[in-house]
Parts: sequence; C-alpha cells; structure tokens
Amino acid sequence: MTMTNNFNLENIDGATVYDQNNDKVGDVKEVYLDDQTGEPRFITVATGLFGMKETFVPLEAANRIADGDLKVPYTKDFIKDAPNVDPDGHIEPSEERQIFEYYSLDFGADRTAAPTRDTEGIAGAPAADTQGVAAGQDVGEQAVAHEEHLVVGKEERVVGQARLRKRVVTERQQVEVPVEREELVVEREQIDESSPAARAGTIDDTGEVEETITLHEERPVVGKETVATEKVNVGKRKVVDTETVEGDVRKEEIDVETDGDTDRRGTTR
Repeated sequence: MTMTNNFNLENIDGATVYDQNNDKVGDVKEVYLDDQTGEPRFITVATGLFGMKETFVPLEAANRIADGDLKVPYTKDFIKDAPNVDPDGHIEPSEERQIFEYYSLDFGADRTAAPTRDTEGIAGAPAADTQGVAAGQDVGEQAVAHEEHLVVGKEERVVGQARLRKRVVTERQQVEVPVEREELVVEREQIDESSPAARAGTIDDTGEVEETITLHEERPVVGKETVATEKVNVGKRKVVDTETVEGDVRKEEIDVETDGDTDRRGTTR
C-alpha cells in the first residue's frame, strides 16, 4: 500500500478524529503498523456513549487538519457501524479485508501480512514490562491481572421548552367621565308699582316679543388607543449541579499455589 499522507507515530498520538461534517468522532487510542512497511495503517477511535468502544479507521483516507487532528471522509454514524474486530494487538488478513471492503477501499492482491498494533509511543499501549527481572533469569509463565474502572461521560438531553405566545383578551371597562350641561333658569321678580323702575317702561305696540336661548351639554365620546403595558424577556443560564453515579466493577487477583517443597524466591518491585 502507498500512503497518501505522511503520518508518523508522533503526529498521530493523541489526535482527535473528525468526520466529513466536522463532527467529532473520538480520540485516537491505538495505531496499527503495516508488518511489511512499518508504516501506520490503521487507527482505533474511541466511540460510544462513554468512549468505551474502539472502532477501526484506515489511515489511507485520512487528512491532516488544524492543530494536528485528523479528518476522514465518512460520517460519524458510518464509522460507529464499522465491522467489530477485537483490538487484540494483531489483525488477520481476513479481518483487514473486511475493514477495507466496508470503507470501499482497495485491499490489494499482494496483501499477505496483516497490521500489528504499535506498542511504543502511543497512549494506552505500553511496551512489555521486563523491569525487575534479573539478567539470565527465566521468566517462565506470567499472569496479568486486570481490573475495571468506571468511565463516566456526559450527554446533553432536552428537559423542557418555553414558548412565548400572545393572545387577545376582551374585557369591558367602565370609566367615570365628568360632563357639563346647561339648564334653563327662570327667575321672576316682582316690581314695586311705586318705584321708578315700574314707570320707566312702555308697552311695545309691535306685538309679541320672542327671544331664543340655546342650551348646551357635554356627552362622552369613546375612542381607543394602544399602549405597551408589559415586556417579557426570556433567556437561559447554566446551573452546575453535582450528581453521584455508581456501578459495580470487577478486578482480577492472582494467587500462587505450590505443591511440595518449592523455593519461592523472587524479586519485589
């Protein structure tokens, strides 16, 4: 296989993988080297809700982007659904072909050696520990104990929604309005016949005398105007709470049983 990108262990270790929509897929966990060329050929990416699943992605289609991260021309869901191959340190040619066919890449007819996981320089895959064994000492059978740790992640979900909606409500109002009106006031006053005022006038020979007095009154006139009465602002704020999660984890313990007179000399580290 001819590599289309100049990848090496230093610039892959710890990189983040993004899909074709620039959505984060996960972080690089393992690097698998080509047994024939020694070049990086596959990576495993931590996916799943808590990043506990590792999915194989071929480096042939990857491209380097800003900050040393990788971008692949697949969607995040497509990568998650890749064939489930156990990351046991070595990929058989049949498993390698299965991965390449899933990603529609050319496997090549001359593939006889499969990639092997790199055990140096990549986080999560330490080299074999031989420290503490004396020179020339036969290591013999070894047993490795494992234990489970809780891996806790976070997911965001919708817990509620708020909508602003206006509606028109009709109500009847009563308003007291002061109004004015004119009333006719008739006053009659007797005149003393012996007074000068009683002898000052004469009878009008023209006939009847008519005078019109106009009365006025105010009446309420009802109109309407629109005024603002309330303003509602709705926003969001983040509140940090602490929740406790728990789960059962298992661990392996190694017991050494001997029969007969066995010399149990050893080294303590």
